[in-house]
Amino acid sequence: MKAILTVHNIASDLVTSVWTPIFVGIFIAIVTYALWPRNQAVFDEAAKMPLREE
Repeated sequence: MKAILTVHNIASDLVTSVWTPIFVGIFIAIVTYALWPRNQAVFDEAAKMPLREE
């Protein structure tokens, strides 16, 4: 029995093999940036923004 090659199969294979590792890498980069100790002061200041009365 031959496998039927469809657009759905091609798209599914593309997402599984290419885009998933790319998005995992982007997610890891964002989490690393957010948790990096050097950026803590910037995020602390941004967290206090809504409470300031200017």
